[in-house]
Amino acid sequence: MYAPHPHTGAVVLLASLALAACAAAPASATPAPAAAEAATFALSAAGKTGALRLHSAPGRTVRGAIVVRNVSRRPIVLRLQPADVANAANGNADYVTARRSAAGRWVRLAATTVRLAPKASRKVPFSVHIPAGTRGASHYAGIVAFDAADVTAAARDKRRKGTSFTISRITRQALPITLRLPGPLTRKLTLRSVKIKVDPAGAGLVLGLRPGGTILTQSAPVKLRVSRGERTILRHSSTLGQLFPGDNLDFRIPWTGRPTEGAYLVRGVIRPKGAAPVYINQSITYTVAKVKELKRETPPVAQVAQTKDAALPMWVWLALAGAGALLLTLSLAVWRLARRGRRTAEAPAPAPLMHALPDPDSHDHDDRHNRTAA
Repeated sequence: MYAPHPHTGAVVLLASLALAACAAAPASATPAPAAAEAATFALSAAGKTGALRLHSAPGRTVRGAIVVRNVSRRPIVLRLQPADVANAANGNADYVTARRSAAGRWVRLAATTVRLAPKASRKVPFSVHIPAGTRGASHYAGIVAFDAADVTAAARDKRRKGTSFTISRITRQALPITLRLPGPLTRKLTLRSVKIKVDPAGAGLVLGLRPGGTILTQSAPVKLRVSRGERTILRHSSTLGQLFPGDNLDFRIPWTGRPTEGAYLVRGVIRPKGAAPVYINQSITYTVAKVKELKRETPPVAQVAQTKDAALPMWVWLALAGAGALLLTLSLAVWRLARRGRRTAEAPAPAPLMHALPDPDSHDHDDRHNRTAA
């Protein structure tokens, strides 16, 4: 027979109590984020995958087409707009549909409103006229699509809330257009300025960049360090995704903590793909005026008092106290069982019982006597 170790049951029970104590904590302390709504439409180039690349020359017109598809189970109305392509603050593409001043002005759509039945699709032609005298080997534009129902819902929410500040969700999809003209392909990046700027989000180190050349830069790793004397204040490493020529970019790096009055040294390097590296070795000064501006822009956040709902209910504390008492009792019982087991193991074993066995010779004698008598 196998006797289980006295610790086994206690360990299992201890684990069960620990799990029960954890389960007693309220599960709603950290609510799960709401799932993002799925897009109702898709935008793509007709007969192609990815971006549109069109070859032309100054003074000519080039044509293409896009395909819009309704991927939902309800009718939708899509709005289409031409767009300029600019540099976003994070180093990617920003599609600008208002106040177009670049290649977005050259795009003409056959339709700007498209009604689609559920699961239906439609091809929308467009044309691009390149003005005579245009310089540069590459220019960039885009076509943006959005669901008109999103704009209607956003306007309705603003009227219902009656406030001047409203957060609304409008899904936009964009298709980039690359216009390739005759000429050499070159890339260049220039550092215009290094500053510490203040806004409601806090202080940030801002690199003023000017992408140049005749074609976009696909990647530009950034690595820098900010120091004050012998102390390193900030380290940063990231990569700018796309840099479009001819448009300035203010790349903002969040500052850790709050800067104080004084001078800081910024050293680092930007290595744009296909272009010469840009080295940074510049001293910047954070003035008293900037300290006051940061204090005005970012007032201290009031501490939110813990509500009754956020606190643990009384029954949870009672359950945890009971579990602690049981754990203490079981620990004492396990210690006593272990001590008793050691004492039993150290006691001398009893002498074995000796049973008298019959003399084999007496059996033989009886057998011979019985045979003689027979």
